[in-house]
Amino acid sequence: MPRGKNAQGKFDPLVYTVEEAASLLRVHKATIHRLARQGKLEKVYIGRRSVRITRESLERFIREQLGDKPPELGGREARGVRELLKRFGL
Repeated sequence: MPRGKNAQGKFDPLVYTVEEAASLLRVHKATIHRLARQGKLEKVYIGRRSVRITRESLERFIREQLGDKPPELGGREARGVRELLKRFGL
């Protein structure tokens, strides 16, 4: 899967560390681990212990949370969702 360019013209990574994924979703690292255990996010192991979360599973998770409706305009939460969608180019 080729990497896409983001708004700044830089390449987006295929995988994120747990910390990076948590920062993108604005949640705690434990939430990322829980979502991965529940099968909502896909983990990839680099070596024996280094865990990464795939960009594709993060994008899929966001789309599933939004459903078919766009985020409501206004409010801090909607602004955060719009920023996140923009980062992923959605």
